[in-house]
Amino acid sequence: MADTLHLERPYRDALRACGLDSVPRILAHSTGEVAAWSRTTDTTRVPGPAGQPGFYLKRYRYPTWNKRFRGMLRGTFFHKHRGQEEYGLLSSMRRLGIPAVRPVAYGARRSAHFVTDCFLITEEVPGACNLTSFASDVRAGRRSIDVSMRRAMCTELAERMAAMHEAGFAHGQLFWRNVLVRVACTGAPEFFFLDARPRRGRRWLARRSERYLNELAHTAASALPFTSRTERMRFVTRYLHVRQLQLEPRDVHRYLLQLADRYASHELQRIRMAERFETWNRHLALEQQALDGLG
Repeated sequence: MADTLHLERPYRDALRACGLDSVPRILAHSTGEVAAWSRTTDTTRVPGPAGQPGFYLKRYRYPTWNKRFRGMLRGTFFHKHRGQEEYGLLSSMRRLGIPAVRPVAYGARRSAHFVTDCFLITEEVPGACNLTSFASDVRAGRRSIDVSMRRAMCTELAERMAAMHEAGFAHGQLFWRNVLVRVACTGAPEFFFLDARPRRGRRWLARRSERYLNELAHTAASALPFTSRTERMRFVTRYLHVRQLQLEPRDVHRYLLQLADRYASHELQRIRMAERFETWNRHLALEQQALDGLG
């Protein structure tokens, strides 16, 4: 076994205090709120020390040799593993002035040079949650926003995505679960991007305009359960205006809905899973409050 770890120097003390300063401790870490989970990946929020912002730990597991060989075919044997690639993409976004979460560490464990586990650690954005969870809370009545805020969010997200595409960056999977939102002290909405996807295969060969259209379709697939046609049209109109694209918004909206159809079923499943994790975390928080009261 061979372990590699990169920690950003300003964050080493905080990561050490959280038990995230070595590959064995990071791979064994089992506390915190579960933000996402699948058979081969998990994402956990780890609270920060002494009231400081926490971290999000995203781990990729390759438990079988079949999965390790598949990873090798994707370039992990001779090149960067998934955690390192995402670290580089987020760093590139920030250099371009795109609001992205801050990556602070990445690492991997290898066996015979095959990646068996790898991970990425990002800094928490205080007061932010992913846009799918935000919209689910609004729909369920757990959060309230007025019409002006809904309009402001449509406009701001369209402007941020248009600016990203104008900078020449393709995110790869711009579903709402990969967009964080919070309300700034001025009362305006702020958005931050995460989980940029490495470009391989057809995504690498696709024309830039095709990549951007697919990303807009990702956003449309996430928006459909929560937004009206008027709101989606406002988003499309603002996006086209910022990029100075002389296209008819209604035609673009219609085309994006056609593209979004291929993602709609899977996205609904992801939304349901996200709601289950949020419910689980709320119950855990209530249990912890009850325990603290007994203490």
